[in-house]
Amino acid sequence: MIVINNVTFCYEKQNVLEHIKIEFEENSIHGIVGLNGSGKTTFFNLLSGFIEPDEGTISFNGQSIKKQDIAYIDVESFFYPKLTAKEFLSVFPKSNSNFKEDELALLFNLPLDEFIENYSTGMKKKLLILSQLKQDKQIYIFDEPFNGLDVESNMSLQIIIELLNKKNKTVFISSHIIEPLYTICHKIHHLKDKTFVKSYLPCDYKLIENEVFGHFTEQLKNKLSQSI
Repeated sequence: MIVINNVTFCYEKQNVLEHIKIEFEENSIHGIVGLNGSGKTTFFNLLSGFIEPDEGTISFNGQSIKKQDIAYIDVESFFYPKLTAKEFLSVFPKSNSNFKEDELALLFNLPLDEFIENYSTGMKKKLLILSQLKQDKQIYIFDEPFNGLDVESNMSLQIIIELLNKKNKTVFISSHIIEPLYTICHKIHHLKDKTFVKSYLPCDYKLIENEVFGHFTEQLKNKLSQSI
């Protein structure tokens, strides 16, 4: 069990997340949804240990969560341009004995001998995903993983996430493209007003679009109707 107990995080004296109390079941796929600015990436940075909460604790199976437990596929990542993809992957230790670099690169259509500076945004994201799959972590975080991927790669990624879960991994995913979350997530959690306001089971997924995006959609329609 991953337990978030009364976690608050401030940035420039403003609370970004406030008194979060939530538990996430282990060995499950958890979707995180919310409007832009709701704090999804900040939450992932806290969960992965890149930043520390100002208050509260985050524990994994009764102990403080550790960076080495977590693989984090960030929405934006830096790559040294003069490295080839193969050289980049060689930096990461192979602790996943099933990892087959050449087969996965072929599946994702990634030329490993190519310089990363020649990669598109989507290719760079796929390369980052491969680097994390190479390591055998207990928790995988995917922040907006479907952005910039083609249809085939999106489908491949969904299958990979499901396979990770079958290997008893816990997976977190945020996405503005919400439809894939309906297919693969065991629960979807709504982050709003600096905290988690609701968790949805699959039988309630039909409510998400209206409850998460409904008010924003109505406001946008009203504003556009006055300008078009």
